[in-house]
Amino acid sequence: MSQSQIPPGLEHFSRLNASIWYHQPAARTPSKDPDFVLLLGWMDAKPRHIAKYTSGYEKLYPSASILAITTSSYDAALSSNAANIKRISPALDILYTLPPNAKLLLHFFSNGGGFTTVHIAKCYMKKMGKALPMTATVFDSVPGYARLQAQVRAFMVTLPKNMILRAIAALMLYIAYPIFKLRYLLTGTVDVVEDMRLATNDKSLFDLDAPRLYIYSEADDIVEPKDVEEHADEAKTLGYTVSREKFLTSGHAAHMIQDPERYWGIVRRLWSMVS
Repeated sequence: MSQSQIPPGLEHFSRLNASIWYHQPAARTPSKDPDFVLLLGWMDAKPRHIAKYTSGYEKLYPSASILAITTSSYDAALSSNAANIKRISPALDILYTLPPNAKLLLHFFSNGGGFTTVHIAKCYMKKMGKALPMTATVFDSVPGYARLQAQVRAFMVTLPKNMILRAIAALMLYIAYPIFKLRYLLTGTVDVVEDMRLATNDKSLFDLDAPRLYIYSEADDIVEPKDVEEHADEAKTLGYTVSREKFLTSGHAAHMIQDPERYWGIVRRLWSMVS
């Protein structure tokens, strides 16, 4: 990506690979703010989308380092486990070297961001022998279930508006879905969305002491609000400190766009619980 193609808001970030952007502030002053923000976008979110959130965090916590990661539909649906680990390896190298007392705010979006978050958490556990050391976690529009219609809508978001291409893509998804389901049934495994749901409530991967905030919407047509609420209920039963913010009319992963003041206010409120 040339300098002219870098989205506004990311010019001062280092691009570590095709998926990862990293910002370290010029000066860091001691404070109760996060030292580090780990931000993982929804599936097929572009850097220009992520920049809206990195800019928000820079205003909110100017002394925090920010690591932003994108996930494509190819990463989530077709890439091997080894390929995904290679994709996130620059981020892992940074996370492995965080100081023991670093204050980490984890923020991920949708099932695509959750997919990559779980890869990071599992790699961190394997390497470091402990849960990813998050201080607080934001679940934005996540987790859902891998329902057919929701999956089709998720994959169709970034397709061209050409009706013929969209019809062909939808047909391919309808054919592929039962094939994937049959493979999971025959191998005794679960789909990547179910794996993400289970892993994000696994106390060996996600620190029980880190309070979590679920942000979701009644109007989300990709991740149903009842799916988010079910996961939040399970987390609370397990002992996690859970808060929820339910929007009524915002679309999938679009709550900040609809009401930025409310959105960043609830993020600040979450962090105030640990600062």
